[in-house]
Amino acid sequence: MAQINHVALFSGFLLVTSSSMIFADHPSAAFGSNQAGPLITIPAATLPAGKWSAGFRTEKISVSPLSDAMLEQAALDGEDIHSVDPLTSHFLSLAYGVSNTFTIGLNIPYVSRKGIRKGELHHGAPEVHQHSEAEGLGDASILGQYRFDFANTASSQLGVLFGIQLPTGDDDVTDQGSLFEAEFQPGSGTWHPMIGMTFSKRIATGSIDANFLYLHTREGTQQSRTGNLLQYNIAWSYRFDSESPVDNDSHDHASHIHVAWDAIIELNGELRDKNETNNHTAAHSGGNLIYLSPGVRLTIADKWNMHASIGIPVLDDSNGTQADVDYRANIGLGLSL
Repeated sequence: MAQINHVALFSGFLLVTSSSMIFADHPSAAFGSNQAGPLITIPAATLPAGKWSAGFRTEKISVSPLSDAMLEQAALDGEDIHSVDPLTSHFLSLAYGVSNTFTIGLNIPYVSRKGIRKGELHHGAPEVHQHSEAEGLGDASILGQYRFDFANTASSQLGVLFGIQLPTGDDDVTDQGSLFEAEFQPGSGTWHPMIGMTFSKRIATGSIDANFLYLHTREGTQQSRTGNLLQYNIAWSYRFDSESPVDNDSHDHASHIHVAWDAIIELNGELRDKNETNNHTAAHSGGNLIYLSPGVRLTIADKWNMHASIGIPVLDDSNGTQADVDYRANIGLGLSL
């Protein structure tokens, strides 16, 4: 039976305030070290008391840029639409087992947006403006996870999630000397509460995990507010255990290091409300996006782990005109102490 003994701690979505934010133009879940179970879905398992987990992850969301003709027509129609090339985010995460049933985690992102293009009118004629890169420190998140003892059985666990996103990100990034609009700023300029649930069930040499997490957004920088977010996930994982021989000069026989591979398949969903700026609702924002995300993790000596996954959209039901998502890629490294 697979042993899920370290948490894949979800440390909150990084949201950036926007009036016409591309629906996929957000970093997604980030977590600490995880020795078994899913990569993005949050399992119900918590860290043992006094144990630490750390992780570093890079995520790339690739989209199909909107054409110049589409952006020019949007400018003529008075529509606030923009196009962005791949969004790259780096996450540093830490988690600590306060008790055997309560874990708290911290996530710090760094966000980079390139290829920002927008249609604008110049003396009544539409033209596409190419903007500089918008990058900087994103909003940090703190997330707590409590596992219910009364809900535990030999194979099932249930937990609750609660946390807050803090206004630590840069919200004063400039574009060729002028302040970037709120939709491109790495930080939101305000705090957002989070709450959710998580469930895990062990099956044979694998597990089934599911969670949802709701983030309630508030008005932030430049009187902008990104739509409320419901993140929902379900995952199946299968573990392949093995041992690797290691030479040991002080013994006649070789010692062994425990090595394990996890094969993972997930459905990762994001349901977002529309964005608002100055109490004006952005028609080209929000919607429902679901990724099918196969992935793999290598765990060495029950301490180090490396992972990779690729998310392919199976549902992209965005509001209005927004760039289509091509894929979302994740790679990362974790350590448990």
